[in-house]
Amino acid sequence: MDTNKIPFFQAKLEEIRSGLVGDVEKILKSTQEDMSEPAADITDGAAQAYTLQLMLELGEQDSEKLKQVDSALKKIKTGHYGTCPQCENSIPEKRLEVVPYAEYCVDCLSEIEKETAPEG
Repeated sequence: MDTNKIPFFQAKLEEIRSGLVGDVEKILKSTQEDMSEPAADITDGAAQAYTLQLMLELGEQDSEKLKQVDSALKKIKTGHYGTCPQCENSIPEKRLEVVPYAEYCVDCLSEIEKETAPEG
């Protein structure tokens, strides 16, 4: 990878991180507010439970993405950013432009997904 592009990717990752932290904080605050309000009836309770579950799942997805972003930022500091840990080849810059927190190259990611996909 062109080392001159590292600051670009670092700035992009920090921007994504900032947005995710804000989103997770909003979800947690909203969830806490929803939990403190009693439901008027069973229908409201069911709707409240569904909304809470949906918000928690969104929070989990954002939390997972945040872990990936933090990992990518750490790799920048250690000089390992843009290298696939599976095959040790460079992750194409075009892929990193789309998904700057990508951990694996496309080929290795496809293999991992095949191995972990449920049979059916």
